[in-house]
Amino acid sequence: MSVTTALVAGGGGVAVALIAAAVYRDAVRVGVDLGSPAAWAALVVCTGGASLVTLVLVPDAPLPGVLVLTALGPLLYLLERDDSMNGDDAADPTRLPSQSGESADSGDDPDR
Repeated sequence: MSVTTALVAGGGGVAVALIAAAVYRDAVRVGVDLGSPAAWAALVVCTGGASLVTLVLVPDAPLPGVLVLTALGPLLYLLERDDSMNGDDAADPTRLPSQSGESADSGDDPDR
């Protein structure tokens, strides 16, 4: 193993650990509906670790595939976080989720 490979693996391991810690802390703060904070952090560690192992053991692995594997855990968590924060309300195509009921009605509607 070359020095560059060892530095990439070590730096990647630290980055994966920091991202997993951030996911765990955010999942505790938000209170995700599906799974537990530890399960989401473990998913991030698994996907990030699998991408690091692939990068180190398969030097000819295509970089886009490794990056997709790296981003898979955090992206799945962000989708669940968004679902947990916005609730199970039916979608209203006439207003944004951040708008309150009163401000959506006071817009410049040409039908009025």
